[in-house]
Amino acid sequence: MAVVIDYQNVHLTAAQLFLPGRRIEESLIDPFRFAKQLAKARNSDGLHEVEVSRVEVFRGFPIQADDPDGYRRNLEQKSKWEYGHHGVVSVTLRPLKYNWEWFDGRKIPVRSTRREKGVDVMCALALVRLARSGNYDVVTLASRDTDLAPALDEAHKLQAAKIEAAKWYDPSDRRTFGNIKTDARIWTTSMKREHFIASLDPHEYL
Repeated sequence: MAVVIDYQNVHLTAAQLFLPGRRIEESLIDPFRFAKQLAKARNSDGLHEVEVSRVEVFRGFPIQADDPDGYRRNLEQKSKWEYGHHGVVSVTLRPLKYNWEWFDGRKIPVRSTRREKGVDVMCALALVRLARSGNYDVVTLASRDTDLAPALDEAHKLQAAKIEAAKWYDPSDRRTFGNIKTDARIWTTSMKREHFIASLDPHEYL
């Protein structure tokens, strides 16, 4: 199985669902641990087991001019997540987009305006590319971004791999019910609190 992770979507959704009111940093997900938990959740019926062979992660990150510490931590996290998983885990960082304003004769980024731009497109391209490669039996998208529905359908049309999705799920929270609406019938693996806890990155980034 290959897994495409829309990192901020996965990370922030889990933080709001499982650790409400806590610091966002406490819910950092280790991509490889997450993918292994996804495989575990998917394999729970014992009939359609898969092994994780590729994990591609796409994430927005702050620019140095705005947040030098955040910039440094993001690079450290990328290095940590890829270490020991050469050829399996790939983390792509895309600088966040900002509005800029002039202050004291120089142009500075406005932090409150920063946002991800293009990450969903990169996830979509990766999903279709991995499906088309013919190297994987299953290609799974980890995201709740409904804008990615066309990518799931396009990858499914290739008929080169089984296309699936993954989501966080809490039976007591109706917000986690339902799946991304697609034309094709796409299997979605529901990942619960225990999978979240086992996916957490135990490393503390200063």
